[in-house]
Formats: sequence, structure tokens, C-alpha cells
Amino acid sequence: MRSRTVLIGGLALAFVALCACAVLGGGFLAYRFLPRLLSPTPASEIRTPTARPPVSPTSLPRPTAAPPSPPTPGPTLSPTDGEAPALPLRMAIPVEGVVAIAPAPDGRLSLFTANGQTGLLDPRTGEIAEGLPTPSRVEELVFSPDGRAFALRTGSEIRVWDMSGARTRFTLPIQEEVRRIAFSPQGSLLLVGGERTLSGYYVETGRRAFAFDLYGPADQFIMTPDERLIFQMTDRASDLEVWDAYTGEWWGSIEFEPLTAIALSPDGRLLTAAENEMRPIEGEGYEGPFPTRVALWRVSIDPDRRKVRLDLEEELGLQPEMEGKFPLPLQALQFTPDGRRIVGLADWVGEGNMNGRLYVWDAASGRMIGRAVLPPRPLRMALMEEGRSVAVLIGYMTGVEVRIYEIPGR
Repeated sequence: MRSRTVLIGGLALAFVALCACAVLGGGFLAYRFLPRLLSPTPASEIRTPTARPPVSPTSLPRPTAAPPSPPTPGPTLSPTDGEAPALPLRMAIPVEGVVAIAPAPDGRLSLFTANGQTGLLDPRTGEIAEGLPTPSRVEELVFSPDGRAFALRTGSEIRVWDMSGARTRFTLPIQEEVRRIAFSPQGSLLLVGGERTLSGYYVETGRRAFAFDLYGPADQFIMTPDERLIFQMTDRASDLEVWDAYTGEWWGSIEFEPLTAIALSPDGRLLTAAENEMRPIEGEGYEGPFPTRVALWRVSIDPDRRKVRLDLEEELGLQPEMEGKFPLPLQALQFTPDGRRIVGLADWVGEGNMNGRLYVWDAASGRMIGRAVLPPRPLRMALMEEGRSVAVLIGYMTGVEVRIYEIPGR
């Protein structure tokens, strides 16, 4: 059994506060409250953390398993006989200037445009209900697990909105570039991942629970269901950092090949990671991430010894694809709510008019059961309808189309 083990020693943990969005009248999205939502509110009480991680992370031994073979540059690869069938496309809806999407508690897809317009897309009919304009461009929106609150991020602030009480719970000024916001699995914390810090805020009060000094930007992070540990990665870096939200300690780092995406199963028992090899792009004078492996790892945690062990469960079926000489690394991974399927979005990391890819794997077998070639360029994806479908925002810089694909076997 191949394994990766991390023995932890440092300090400080950080959670990325999750924020985003608006509510359309009628229950779940109260768009009528958006103008009030974005108005100033008094600053929240903040508790300064006392624990900080060491100056630099401890280097841990690399796993003994031989690395997988990297892809070979060449023409665009296409599936051969016996490979994953095409994912069913339910609908493709033209949109204009959409910069953010998020699944709403009522099953619809919330849309946010660069000029402050909002809308709700019905995944069954394709109809878009118009919402009220927002005073500021919404960069990101996330809903709490119980659907009672949402967090939105603009260029200047993060705001948490109470949907039942139709009021702002708290507002956080943005003091560094924010990469991502998210709610914790139980909804008690808002996690905010930035360039230098990862912070967690109590959702009810806005009081800061912790703030970790990072070794690299919090491009992606995932939290265990008990809300104790956070796994945090920086795009194309090799270290997966482990932070303890209970004690405020940095446990250490697990060394992979350069990472571009991670995800944790709903029960916290499996972690999937997309690994790559940094190689020169022919004739371009710079390096790019060439996909080498997407694998499932069994997670074992020993809190008394501050030890995390990752045992290789299986490698997901993936023939690394390219658009001409440009590789298509995984940019996002996500488990469906029942943990049976894994959805991945792949795209070139640089500029250009390249097509993307959408993959679906069966988590039990690791077999790819669906694949779609996406128009240029996929910006974001969002699981919908309890994991029965996935929405993909298509466009360059701003979205011009929303595509909804069926997820097989759901």
C-alpha cells in the first residue's frame, strides 16, 4: 500500500471565510434586500489569535511510490473505443457578462453580472428570473449548508446575510487579495482564504476564530466534517498544508507533485488530488502544468499524535488531454453530496481560445463514466439538484453561456 504521512509540528490555522450574494424575493434568494445588504454596517468584534505557525514549514519525506508517467505533448487527444461516453447536455443558455454563479437553496442557479445585475436560472426550464441590481459587482457568492445565510464578496468587502431575518449579520473589509470564501461543513464558520492568511469567522457574530499566516496563497482549501482540520493548497505548489482549527496549530505539510485541485468526500474519508509535472511549453519560453495523476487517498487522522496518513485508494481513470501543445490540468474537483461521483473541470491555465473538458468519475471504481468537450473557456462549475447535474459558466473573463450537463447514474 502506497502511503503519504504527515507528522505535524507547527502552529496556527486559518479558515477562509465564505461570502457571497443576493436574495431574490420569495424565500431563498431575497434579492429585494440587496441594496440594504451592501450598505455600511458597524465593524464586528475581532479576537486576535495568539498562535502562529513557524517561520517556514518542515520538509517531510516524499512517498516511495514511483511517480506516474507524464503526458506527451502533441495534438488534441480524444477518447477511444471503450472510454467514457459523452455527458448528456441538458441545455445551453446564453447569458451576458456573468462573473459568478452559485447554486441557490431552492434548486436554481444564481447569476451575477459585471454591471451588478442578478438572476436565477431554473435548471429544468432554462428560464431566468430577473433580480434587483446590486450596488457593487459581486465576485463570489456562497450559501451556508442549512440555506439560512449566504456570504458575498465584492471588491471591497465580504458580507454575511441572514435570510430569515433579512439583515446583515456582519461585514468584513478586504485588506488583502481574497482567493476564495467558503462556509465550514457544519455552517458555524465562514472561511476566508487570501494571499497571506487563512481566517475563520463565527457565522453568528462575525468574531474571528483564527487566522493563519500562510506559506503560499490559499487558492483552494477543504475542511473535515468535524471542522477540525483544513487542507490548504497553493496553485501549482507541491505542499498540501494541514491546519488544526481546534488548537490553532500547523500540523505540517504533505508533499505531492504540483497540485492544481483538491476535494474531500462528504464523510471526510477520501481526499482526491490532481497532480502535475511542470514542463516547458514548446516554443513559449515558460512552463505549464502537465497532468500526471488524479488519485483518491484514504484519510486517517490521529489527533493525539497530530498525525495525518493518506493511503492510496485508487487512481482515477484519466487520459491527460491537450489542446495543441497546451496541457489541460484539472482546475476544480468536487464530490457529489452522496460521495458516489467526482466531477472535474479541466482547462489551460494561460491565455488563448482553448476548449476545456468536463469529467465525471465513479468514486467506488475510479472509472471515468462521462466526459464533455467544453467551448472556450470554462470559468466556473457548480453542482446542482443534489448532484444530479452540473452547471458550467463559459466565456473569457465574463460568461456568455451557461451549460447544464446530466451526471450519469444520479
